[in-house]
Amino acid sequence: MIVDFLAGAVPDAEAFALSEAVTQGRLRGYAEHFGGDLAPARTHDEVTARWAAARETARDKAPSEEDFLRMLDEGGIGLAGVYTEAFGSRLGVPTAGNQVVADFVARHPDRVVGFAGIDPWELDAARRVDEAVASGLSGVVLSPFKQQLLPEDPRMARVYGRCEALGVPVLLHTGINWSLDAAYDVGHPRHIDAVARAFPDLTLVCLHAGWPWVEDMMMVTWRHANVYVDLSAHRPRTFARPSSGWEALLRFGNRQLADRVLFASTWTLLGIPPATLADEVRELPLDDAVVEQWLGGNALRLLGRS
Repeated sequence: MIVDFLAGAVPDAEAFALSEAVTQGRLRGYAEHFGGDLAPARTHDEVTARWAAARETARDKAPSEEDFLRMLDEGGIGLAGVYTEAFGSRLGVPTAGNQVVADFVARHPDRVVGFAGIDPWELDAARRVDEAVASGLSGVVLSPFKQQLLPEDPRMARVYGRCEALGVPVLLHTGINWSLDAAYDVGHPRHIDAVARAFPDLTLVCLHAGWPWVEDMMMVTWRHANVYVDLSAHRPRTFARPSSGWEALLRFGNRQLADRVLFASTWTLLGIPPATLADEVRELPLDDAVVEQWLGGNALRLLGRS
């Protein structure tokens, strides 16, 4: 079975729009970096206007539940992860609530797994984790650069502690970010090492595999048995290109860390169907058995579904 560990936002028009609007309008630097000749926003009013426009555009692009499930079927995806985030106290914009994700999972429990957004700035952050897991969600998503905290900040620790106690993973942004209002190295793997040392029984999924610090990410993953990496937000076909920065993933991911790599499409960000990205994984210079682990076996084991 192929598992798309982090496919994207819930196929709900408002949830989808809010997720897309953050990247395309609220995070100053993202639309500018990926949008050609768009100049960086200089005022709060300009950022607000871009966010509102991005929200309206994204709502029209949101897939229906039927479209989403059909996409999974066409790609041979047996299980897909959907999620929301929570960073309103820092970025000042709404995100879809965890209940939207839980409701979607409840309607399709054999096809999707859900991850909750938790805002570590909220005093009730730990209780929010309990509520999310009780509602049927399988883990938590944190994004330090959006939440303007280092991963090892004590506010984050309250969330880690509850997830460790409940036995659910934390999906944590790692690697470069393009926000002009956050330090570029908030996602450096050294921060993951600090978290893993403090919470040795916590499962950490390092989103985006720490690029461009992939070798450091591989070393941190090798140091800690409960640390995984996913492939989200990157095209697998680029991994084997000379000087891509992914050499360490292919080297260690094909041997010592073959059981710690997870396929994830984030197709909403890349605009590419999961099936295409899965095919690109199959074309990588990996052992056949390793490909199967990356595409599903590792995720099923992590989620307790193997």
